Amino acid sequence: MIDVPGPGGYVCTPPFSSWRGVAEKQRREPTGAGGLREDWRAEFLRLAAAHTAPLGLPVPALDATTPVVLSGHQPYFYHPGVMYKYLLLARVAREGFLAVNIGVDTEACEGFHAKIPSFDGKYRKHTRHLATSSVKRFYADAVLDKAEVRSFVEESLRDLGSIPGGAFEHGKDFLRRELFSDLPQSAADAMTVLRRRYAVRWPGKVLEVPLSQACRTKGFFSFAFGLLKDAGRFAEIFNAAVRRYRVEHKLRSSANPFPDLAAGVEGVETLFWLVREGRRDTLTIKPGVNPGVAGFSEVGGPESLESLFCEKGWRLWPKAVALSVMNRVFLGDIFVHGLGGAKYDRITDEVIRGFYGVEPPPFATASLTLSVEGLEDPSDRIMELRQELREMDFHPESYLADPPPDLLAEKQNLTREIKAPGANKKEMGRRLGEINGALKSLLEPLKGELLAKTAALETELNRYEVLADRELPYFLYPPEKFDQF
Repeated sequence: MIDVPGPGGYVCTPPFSSWRGVAEKQRREPTGAGGLREDWRAEFLRLAAAHTAPLGLPVPALDATTPVVLSGHQPYFYHPGVMYKYLLLARVAREGFLAVNIGVDTEACEGFHAKIPSFDGKYRKHTRHLATSSVKRFYADAVLDKAEVRSFVEESLRDLGSIPGGAFEHGKDFLRRELFSDLPQSAADAMTVLRRRYAVRWPGKVLEVPLSQACRTKGFFSFAFGLLKDAGRFAEIFNAAVRRYRVEHKLRSSANPFPDLAAGVEGVETLFWLVREGRRDTLTIKPGVNPGVAGFSEVGGPESLESLFCEKGWRLWPKAVALSVMNRVFLGDIFVHGLGGAKYDRITDEVIRGFYGVEPPPFATASLTLSVEGLEDPSDRIMELRQELREMDFHPESYLADPPPDLLAEKQNLTREIKAPGANKKEMGRRLGEINGALKSLLEPLKGELLAKTAALETELNRYEVLADRELPYFLYPPEKFDQF
């Protein structure tokens, strides 16, 4: 497991310098996907180009022999750790790869939120929403409302303006300049445009594509049909992998990291969502019954599966592991995970081995944590001072330059004599307490200084914990802060 990098730290494994060799090797490897890999990849890249160009973004030449590097995330305001994945995509695109960023717009959104710090005598974080009316809607369906955008900007500027010392000036400028400019009506596309405006100094023609659109391609329905027609075997392989993961990591909850796929009289659960009328449910396949409703026996192939969903107005979306399988086996030569995705992709590895009979394609892991200049974590010093204050209560003489010799001698004698058989422990303990009290009273000035230092450091800790939060949005930081990584 890869640890979260501390402030100013980053993770990129395997090293970026090795990606070309890894991707070119993988481009030549069999994946168990047959001809679907090439056909779907070409369809997917055409779709990405068709989506990217109308956003006013550059589109590279599509060469079927070029290695493809993918990454993706839900389309809200990334924190810098996620933005780093996009930076790496821009770099590989500059080096001649085809790079694609997938907007995972198939999740229920939280109003396109961002953590914004503020100060009112104490440092705090507020969750501000760019599109409050879209809370609990799918990212794919969310649209921007100018009044909500204005409210988001005004609240965020008020929060940022309250912070002493003029921190996050770039964030204030970005909000004023970019949020009131022309943006697509689709909130997810608007987030793409804002991210690309922020990253304009990172050259590289990266393609952008929403997952919801990729899930309407012919290749996707072929992929999905391949898993659905063999749902029982797939569930067995997936459940075995998840159970081994729980044992290895000593996880007791049956829902962690993913629940098993249930199989019974009601049918077999799959790693797909069936989306109807604004809600999504796990797609369950029952022999002789269509996906979730009526007549799966009538779906004899990918074309009829696609027709069924088109006619019904339903949407078929992959869950996490199925999404990772399609990205790694079919669409890309390297997929760039964040820390969370990489943590669970050992399960995906086992699913790929078991279901497709091949070694899983490689993936990369990348993340970083930016820091505000001058911030230091005072936690260790606070612990040292607290320990010193505790020691003062038990051994005050150790902190006095000239402890009264009579009291010190009496304490030493009592400490020795109280252990003797028949000693009057109650009376001796009372006297020891009196001596300690007398010695501690001499320490009051020093103790007061240490308490004042501790209080000041606790105030600094509050500042550090808020301003060093790695999940603050990328736009608070100047893009050149990424240059060192």
